[in-house]
Amino acid sequence: MKPILSIFSFLLISIFFLFTSCESNDERVGGFPQEGQIWADIEDLSYTFDDPSGTLVSIANTYSESVQTLSIYRSSASNALRLGSFRVLLTRFDFDNTTPRILDNTNVRFSFEPQQNTMYTAVGGDIRFEILSIEDDIIKANFSGTLQNSLNSNQQIRVRNGSLNIKIRRE
Repeated sequence: MKPILSIFSFLLISIFFLFTSCESNDERVGGFPQEGQIWADIEDLSYTFDDPSGTLVSIANTYSESVQTLSIYRSSASNALRLGSFRVLLTRFDFDNTTPRILDNTNVRFSFEPQQNTMYTAVGGDIRFEILSIEDDIIKANFSGTLQNSLNSNQQIRVRNGSLNIKIRRE
């Protein structure tokens, strides 16, 4: 009986040690996105967009002072669990204005492309973009809203818990 109890105790301690010593590899646990990343929960699935390639540099992370437009674009890495791309476009936007501040659908546009030939764009009055800080041309913000399929207006998706941390290039 004693050897069985010893084996059971050993297994119990081993299992406890295994579960308490394993570190999560989820890059989105706590905190805020690393510089160059956009995080968003889209229809309850978590996405990380961290790849600026695959688009024109002029829409990747550029602020155009002449027309007061800020364009931010990222796609998920090719080896990511969920693929897609996300773009934020702020119009009539003074980059050097004070923060924090909240912008709405009058000058904020989102677009999400989960796969080629499928595009969701921002609609409705629930679009929210909160600029937390702009320091050394790095913008940190939170966002949310409803997006609509550009080919089927009856199909909508919800973006929640969106955050970004992007270094901006001025032109």
